[in-house]
Amino acid sequence: MTPAYEQRSIPPQATLLGITGVVPFVVFTLALWVAPPDFRTWARAALLAYGMVILSFVGALHWGFTMKTPDFTDRERWRWMGWSVAPALAAWAAAMLPFRLGIGLLLAVFLLHLWLDIKFAVRTALPLWYVRMRKRLTWTVVALLAVAITAPMAR
Repeated sequence: MTPAYEQRSIPPQATLLGITGVVPFVVFTLALWVAPPDFRTWARAALLAYGMVILSFVGALHWGFTMKTPDFTDRERWRWMGWSVAPALAAWAAAMLPFRLGIGLLLAVFLLHLWLDIKFAVRTALPLWYVRMRKRLTWTVVALLAVAITAPMAR
């Protein structure tokens, strides 16, 4: 049996859950362009709130990964556990900003998190498929958030 960290193919559960996790980003972003103005206002709030939740989730993964990496030094544990809470703090800050700035902050932190995921994966025994999946999901979310920033504001 292949050790988990050597598994190359993305498990079907991760694929399905990852795809379904992107669906709200697609729906809310599309609504910003085609829905009636009153619904667009709701879709902006829903997109920001959902992005905040997902960003907090991906940040928290590093806390769990750090707990499962016994050979980290104390300094590495501080670095990675400290980072794991930063996306939630950024998401909270995004909630207090105007829509476009809030979405822009989420977009930037999703990209930063992907970069750190890659650095983290090199240092740990994360499964080989993890970074591939994170790249696909993150680039999709980033593209959708970029489209959302350009959406006309409801009047």
